[in-house]
Amino acid sequence: MVARVTVNAAAVLGGGAGARAVAADLAMHGCRVRMWDLPRFFDGLRQLQEKPVLNVRGAIEGEAVLDLVTDDIALACEDARVIFVVTQAVGHREIAQLLCPVIRSDQTIVVNPGSTGGALEFARVFRDAAAPLPTIAETATLTHTCRVTDPCSVLVRMRVGLVNIAVLPAHQTQAVTNMLKPLLPGLSAAANVLETMLSNGNPVIHPAVMLLNVATVERANGDWEFYEDGIRPSVARVIEAVDRERLALGEAFGLKLLPEPEMSRRQGYSEHADYLRAYRDGPGFQGLGGPATMTHRYLTEDVACGLVTFLQLGELCGLHMPVSRAVTQLASAILQHDFMAESRRGLDVLGLAGMSREQVIRYVQEGPRL
Repeated sequence: MVARVTVNAAAVLGGGAGARAVAADLAMHGCRVRMWDLPRFFDGLRQLQEKPVLNVRGAIEGEAVLDLVTDDIALACEDARVIFVVTQAVGHREIAQLLCPVIRSDQTIVVNPGSTGGALEFARVFRDAAAPLPTIAETATLTHTCRVTDPCSVLVRMRVGLVNIAVLPAHQTQAVTNMLKPLLPGLSAAANVLETMLSNGNPVIHPAVMLLNVATVERANGDWEFYEDGIRPSVARVIEAVDRERLALGEAFGLKLLPEPEMSRRQGYSEHADYLRAYRDGPGFQGLGGPATMTHRYLTEDVACGLVTFLQLGELCGLHMPVSRAVTQLASAILQHDFMAESRRGLDVLGLAGMSREQVIRYVQEGPRL
């Protein structure tokens, strides 16, 4: 059964597999969808620009006819009720800056996924530019598991079964969830954007597997399986230790977070809730391949824009997080880049610098004031 149309027009900013999956899903629900990507990546959308039809296989089957594929962000967003930003975290600031001249306060931005603070970073950019402040939401994880199969096609392996979403400010979360849930049924309202930030499991899993399999990464040239080969009992114990620090951080902010394996089970990736079998044996984690280099988003994003943020929030709460810090330091040593000093998504970037724990909680509940 096709859900009723709750969003007549949407923009999808990004050109990767996630953006294509979101655009296709929305279009096949009857929404007018316009796609755009950053100029340096737009060549990947050229064929779609000439013929804006996405071929979709997997959990979603059919042809998704797009309204427009354009390199003009103003044109992409002009009639959009909702603007989905579906990119890696490293692109969020640049996209927010490009949106400043065109955004309207009656629009809703959904950073999908937020990748530990996407909504806060967008709000900080808009505030600094004195731009109109839209409703800004973020998800804890990508709404679709997907792969690009050719320039005009996308394989959607799964619609994720549980996707926490929150809005800055928090009191608008339920309204946005109600608007989007007919289109994206996995959405579940979270308490606030702290909960979505701290429900991001990528910084818990990916860096530990990368660092403890570094010889495989550098030897196998991509010919290995990240989860099936990379998760063994010792690796699982490190993942669990990082996750326990994340759970403690959630408690410090008054949040009861799900352990990561249980979250993966509810999302549909796995049938198990322990730290070994959830990832090594989970059907949703099979056959994804493995990175061919350590210079990969599993470190450059999940440490730089994930673990570092966790650590800075932990310092704010007086928490000791030794395993997360050790993983961050090892990643910095291997890539010869000081992620803590860079503070790519630190408290200052998120507009939280100088706040106490109580002030951070109040900010995410009430939102920024321009």
